[in-house]
Amino acid sequence: MAEGYGKILTALLAVLFGVFSLVMFVPSAELIVGFLSLTFGVLGIIWALRAKLSLSKGTMLREYATYFFFALVFIVLYSFWDTLAMLLGWQGALLYPKYFLITISYLIFVFAAYKMLHLGKQFGFKPQVEKMNFKKRKLKK
Repeated sequence: MAEGYGKILTALLAVLFGVFSLVMFVPSAELIVGFLSLTFGVLGIIWALRAKLSLSKGTMLREYATYFFFALVFIVLYSFWDTLAMLLGWQGALLYPKYFLITISYLIFVFAAYKMLHLGKQFGFKPQVEKMNFKKRKLKK
């Protein structure tokens, strides 16, 4: 148990040291936020990929983990492009790819949400919940 707390403390110190280093060496608050977003985004991609690979092939949960993974990839690409645009002072047509990237990530989320809605209707517990609410109202009287 103490080993787990040691890992958490070490990770927390590493993150704090990294944030402190960014604040000290990066002149712009926008760039600091951009670098932090990229760092956490890459970490999210790594964890999402590990989660996806740990799930059984052909399962719905693995399919949703795949959607989540690809949405994260497009969000990180958006953050990367946005950070490059800030660093290099890009303007005009060079900004359009970031809008395309974020739109693709939203479309992936919309598709995944639709699939979850369909799954909820197929395997949902709405009838059971309605029965429980009926019983609850009946008990109050």
